[in-house]
Amino acid sequence: MKNTYNLEFKLFFRSNSAWVGILVLLVTGFAGLYFGKTFIDKQNQAIEKAALLQQKNTRNNVEHFGNDIGLFFFHNKFSMANVPQPWAAFANGQRDVNPYLISATMLALEGQLYDTEISNPVSLLFGNMDLSFVFIYLFPLVIIALVYNLIAEERELGIWPLLKSQTNQLSKLIWKKFMVRTLAIYLTSIILLIAAVLYLHLPTDQNLLAVTVIIWLYLAFWLAVSFFVISLSKFSSYNASVLVALWVLLCVVLPASLNLVLSQKYSVPEALQNVINQREGYHEKWDMPKEVTMKPFFEHYPQLKQYPFPADKTFSWFWYYGMQQMGDDQAVESRKAVAEKLKLRQHFTSIAALLLPTVQTQLGINEVAGTDLNAHLAFQEAYRSFHEKTRLQFYPAIFLENGIETTKVSSTKLETFAPGTIKDWTRLVSLSLLTILFLTLTLRNLKEIQIVK
Repeated sequence: MKNTYNLEFKLFFRSNSAWVGILVLLVTGFAGLYFGKTFIDKQNQAIEKAALLQQKNTRNNVEHFGNDIGLFFFHNKFSMANVPQPWAAFANGQRDVNPYLISATMLALEGQLYDTEISNPVSLLFGNMDLSFVFIYLFPLVIIALVYNLIAEERELGIWPLLKSQTNQLSKLIWKKFMVRTLAIYLTSIILLIAAVLYLHLPTDQNLLAVTVIIWLYLAFWLAVSFFVISLSKFSSYNASVLVALWVLLCVVLPASLNLVLSQKYSVPEALQNVINQREGYHEKWDMPKEVTMKPFFEHYPQLKQYPFPADKTFSWFWYYGMQQMGDDQAVESRKAVAEKLKLRQHFTSIAALLLPTVQTQLGINEVAGTDLNAHLAFQEAYRSFHEKTRLQFYPAIFLENGIETTKVSSTKLETFAPGTIKDWTRLVSLSLLTILFLTLTLRNLKEIQIVK
């Protein structure tokens, strides 16, 4: 048996296609590591600059608007950064489309929360290349290229009659050929994972275990599917056509269809309504009696009643910031509706992904990397809490019209948010069951295979 495996290894690596496939995976994998790390490094650099700029801009605002504390906080921004975790360079996820840095003044938040940098829509359409892309989309193609003619080539070259005359255990011989290719794929994946740990400085913890298991199960699924198709004992052209069609279906068509279904089933008109509610809640107060603004404001913040409200003034910062708060308060219901729709989208995607290994794997890796939608929603909620804390910290000084020097605002720094990582081990169940299903069907086909002369 050892000599048989040695022979199969020699035959496999004598093939130029085998070396080309492995080299393609290694080259694109190293490129994915470089581009993924470069993308995250740029975000880290932007976060570092934002920390310096916040302090610089605060000093400039003190210099220009320090005599009017209300005007100072009208202009001064407070920032929070969604700091990427080490695994974010492995799987960039949604960090290219969702803002990772939020800067807002003490005015109504909902109108500022979704501001982000201007990006080229074409580049957003193509996305960023990282190592997870190589594992999810390119590894299956190389598996197909290495496996599609495993049986058909022997038949088409007229070798089957010779094999049949020499052994009555053709299924074991086929299995050995398949195991050689499987070993080559997994060795390549190990090389890339080790390179990722070293190049990206990934900690060797449960996250590494989770990502490795998810990727290996995903590769096992594609190996099982490919082996099942070739076990049907069809011609190599048939095998290649079917496997490529499956790749297009599972990696392109069905994920795109799922996105379309999500857009239709869980459309988010509340997003526009949220902005409208916030703006109307603020702007309409200009033409209303001050009591219409201040009564609900004091109901929201009863602790602020202790500060004297200058009702006799035509304009006061007390009233102005109260209007801003009422804009956010009037948008609370629509804001919650938007968050609920996004959570429903995520839940529906998780359920649908049980039958979509590509989506399942992508979701699992993004969760571990902290680059999924849930991480972004948590970042938004963290900023809302930070914004509320900032308001309550500086409201008293504004309402008492104290000097800016009493607030110690110059000591404020960039806040950071670290997304939590999720290791949803239940994701492995569907991948495992699908892999076992195709392997079982393959073994049955190998037992019943008929040798065609």
